[in-house]
Amino acid sequence: MAIEGGLQGGGVNVALDSSLSARREFLHVWVSKVSEIIGSSPTSFESAARSVVARANLNLRGITGIEVVEKQLKVEAGTIAEYRVRLRLSFDVAPRTESHW
Repeated sequence: MAIEGGLQGGGVNVALDSSLSARREFLHVWVSKVSEIIGSSPTSFESAARSVVARANLNLRGITGIEVVEKQLKVEAGTIAEYRVRLRLSFDVAPRTESHW
């Protein structure tokens, strides 16, 4: 991609480069995906969250962020029986190594 002109010239003209190197640069763009996962623990919210992340790491690579969406308690006979968390995990989706074009 070539850029001509400047701010003093009243604008910027962009010429698109259709060369193979420009296409290869496009293929190296990363995309993220978001997945929600629910986990539980008999001891704490933290333990429930850690179990979710440990399990997710077995199948997902490149986890970049975690958001706690919801916390719930399961109560039995007047006491806390289970801590539950719903987490939203963001992770990278690997780029394609070959183009279909």
